[in-house]
Amino acid sequence: MISSDFSALARTLIDLSDRPVLYWASVCGFHPSNVSNWLRGRETLSESNIARLLSVLSVDPDTLKLDPSRVHVWVVAIHEPESLIEAAKTFFESPSEMVLVRPDPEGPVSLVQAPQVALLRSGLLRIVLLRKLFPTKMSESPLSQKAGTPWIRPSFLPDARWKAKEIPPSEDAPPIHVPGPFLFDLVMGNISLEQFDVILDKATPWEWKDVETLAKSSGLTAKEVADLIKGIKPRKTR
Repeated sequence: MISSDFSALARTLIDLSDRPVLYWASVCGFHPSNVSNWLRGRETLSESNIARLLSVLSVDPDTLKLDPSRVHVWVVAIHEPESLIEAAKTFFESPSEMVLVRPDPEGPVSLVQAPQVALLRSGLLRIVLLRKLFPTKMSESPLSQKAGTPWIRPSFLPDARWKAKEIPPSEDAPPIHVPGPFLFDLVMGNISLEQFDVILDKATPWEWKDVETLAKSSGLTAKEVADLIKGIKPRKTR
């Protein structure tokens, strides 16, 4: 692999880390301008320095595989998903499975504005996806940033699906509820692979309570949902 390929790989992971080049340069003991220029293709780094940078980004410099022994946390700007898509093409195995996670509704009210989180498992890899809350484009409306609104689906990624296979990847799946403190352990990556799998494997197909919640959010009554299931269109109100 040539240096430009290494730099493209590093750029992708640095973008998903949501940390500046300065941070990663400091971790490696490099001058920030050297790393920044290398990422832009304006400067070269020695093989040993490239290997060091990839290692701190959790990539094996020999195999170019992402470290499967830990849970990775990536921050996703959903209106600019290029880095996530590129990482999926580079590291993921087919098929990849995804679930949405939300805090337990019986928990503290303070968690209403909890982070928007998705869990993604691909082969031996375990990824926590966090939604970047600040708009990356001026055209993005504030409403689209409201906590609890749908934000990511498996259809964003190549050959990905919900853990609940009955739900099409282009539709919204019901979230898994976890205790608030445990949710923040996920966000910080302070969780074992086994704990990650326990949460992800709790995903189930749609249940009536999920349909009822979705109906209310769409302004429909239970009867109208039942009519829709029977193929009867709801009446329009004047």
